[in-house]
Amino acid sequence: MFNLKSKKASIWDKKAKKYNRFSNDKDSFQSQILEKIAQRGISFKDKTVLDIGCGTGVYTLHIAKDALHVEALDFSQEMLDILKIDAQNEGLAEKFTFTCSTWSDFKTDKSFDIIFSSMSPALQNDNDFVKMNTKAKEYCVYLGWGGKRKSTLLDPIFQAHGQKLKVPSGSEVIRKWLDKQSIKYISEYIEESRLHVKTYDEALESVLWHFEINDIIPSKALVQSVLQPMQDENKNVSFQTDIGVELISWKK
Repeated sequence: MFNLKSKKASIWDKKAKKYNRFSNDKDSFQSQILEKIAQRGISFKDKTVLDIGCGTGVYTLHIAKDALHVEALDFSQEMLDILKIDAQNEGLAEKFTFTCSTWSDFKTDKSFDIIFSSMSPALQNDNDFVKMNTKAKEYCVYLGWGGKRKSTLLDPIFQAHGQKLKVPSGSEVIRKWLDKQSIKYISEYIEESRLHVKTYDEALESVLWHFEINDIIPSKALVQSVLQPMQDENKNVSFQTDIGVELISWKK
């Protein structure tokens, strides 16, 4: 089990430098999600917050601007290192505790006013949800996959291998647990479309990473045969991603 966890962490470490980073853009998808959370009457102002699977902190740093203290938890040290740099650049480092751990291995005697998690594979089963609910004093906020994931870059390459790009488990699992516990919650399905432009090498690196995280060994020749025609005259690859997510929150 340890070796498997270590392998998964190393894969995310590899992704860290190319992963989305914090932005002050008020029109960003992250800002829109945080506005929807505020509309539910959930405020991070002067609260203690635990961010499960914080990654590079695209939501965490927005939250930290208002919060009293944030514990940033992720099993990728490389992701946390990037978050630390951006926290320092924003003058927010003193508000943080950084913890490199899986959620299942994370141990603390503390509880938190609000527990937040966004697009993280950290929460997978009933034990994970029980732990999240138990450690929260006021609210739990969960943003997860909502069953839709399309990519004009990845889909044709996966299909050429006789595979399908999977939608990670997400909202359907936690909703099932909440219903079983008779916990009342608020849920909203949200879609996002995004256009990307990468160099050929960046696109190739991204494709190979997605095969690795899905435990599929690709044919590099087959990957290249599909990817090369996608290049434009500047040797860039443009593609679109369409995803569906679900924002779920409940009060303790």
